Amino acid sequence: MSFEILTQKNIKTLIILSIALAAGYAVTLIRPDGLSDAGRITFGIFTTAALLWIIEPFPLYVTSFIIVFLEVVFLGRFGGPLGLDKSGYTMFLTPFFGSVVLLFLGGFVMASAVKRYGLDERISRSILRHVGTRPSRVLLGMMITTAFLSMWMSNTATTALMIAVAIPVIKSIPHEEPFRKAIILGIPFAANIGGIGTPIGTPPNAIAMGILEQMGRGMSFAGWMLRGIPVVIVLLTICWILLCRLFPAGVKNINMSIPVDEEKLDHKSIFILVVFAVVVLLWLTGGIHGIPSSIVAIIPLVVFFGLGLLGDDDLKEMGWGILFIIGGGMSLGVAMKQSGLADWIVGLIPFAGMEIFLILLIFAVAAAVMTTFISNSATANLLMPIVTGIAAVAPETSAVTVAIAASAAMILPISTPPNAIAYGSGYVQIRDMIKGGSIITAISTVFITLFIYFLF
Repeated sequence: MSFEILTQKNIKTLIILSIALAAGYAVTLIRPDGLSDAGRITFGIFTTAALLWIIEPFPLYVTSFIIVFLEVVFLGRFGGPLGLDKSGYTMFLTPFFGSVVLLFLGGFVMASAVKRYGLDERISRSILRHVGTRPSRVLLGMMITTAFLSMWMSNTATTALMIAVAIPVIKSIPHEEPFRKAIILGIPFAANIGGIGTPIGTPPNAIAMGILEQMGRGMSFAGWMLRGIPVVIVLLTICWILLCRLFPAGVKNINMSIPVDEEKLDHKSIFILVVFAVVVLLWLTGGIHGIPSSIVAIIPLVVFFGLGLLGDDDLKEMGWGILFIIGGGMSLGVAMKQSGLADWIVGLIPFAGMEIFLILLIFAVAAAVMTTFISNSATANLLMPIVTGIAAVAPETSAVTVAIAASAAMILPISTPPNAIAYGSGYVQIRDMIKGGSIITAISTVFITLFIYFLF
């Protein structure tokens, strides 16, 4: 089997990479007032990363490795622009296996175990069997189930599972019924919203927590949920009502042919659920026992792999790319903080005298607009180092606002993987997604800003 490097696709990729690197280098030649040499170099790296994350000529995690390579070569060398010692470059590597990445890895392990033994399907079926047959209740049941699973599992995997569950239900509804669209849209929208609820629900949450930790303002697992869960409940309710209004049901009842699980849970499944519950309990009570959430996340990794409940194949299938994206974003954040670039960018924006609410709203809108066209991980990586440097706003407030707003944008199929899966099902058209997604995104952006501003 031959391998050709100079294929048309690879040539295009190399051209885009060359342009991004050239643009970054051009930026370093500019000498603006108040920006150090280290800041200029970091600005060049930031420019290259931004172009690669936006254009996406290759997977996002590849950009993360390019970032750390450029940082170490141009900023991390002994006696370089940052005046580091011989081991100083490790500050750019540390985020790749920092506490936030470890926390996310623990979440991946638990989600893998739940999926491996079919517990996610059992949970979804057990909930949906009790929602009744009224269309509005069926939709609400689908959305609640999706949102709950998305708090602990990949929203992509959750959406794929729930759409598979929903398709037989949708097929039982007359073809001309608009409510079919409500169900198929409700699942990805609920998955996007559900991920807001926990630190491990979606990458922007982890990126926000990582940046805050670097600033010495770390947030606990329970602290995030205190902010995230109310947002999930309100947005899920608004989304449910909106979809029921936009795509009203013309039938009074829906045939819910959800199979009954006749087989009882085996000992392995029960054990996994117990470990899951213990880990979540330890995450929520970190303020009492004092064990960091990232250390608690080691428990499922050791237990499930150590006892053979998960194997090498499961390890290979975990979202390592997501972990590298998080690490790359936090590594870029380190460079922006250490070089003074973040403070310099903040200084260019006329925040003086501006209301804090307006500042938060501006960045929430920016996050929502950016995520409409690029991944929410890229959006969080680009905005987080900047918004947390605003002196007028507490870092926790700005970081949480941007992270949640980045996850609440759901206008186009390209906005999030769950949207893409729903569109790919063939049961909904782009105009339907724009119709529902644009309204819920606008409402979400304003509500998130108000909620975080007034309560935190």
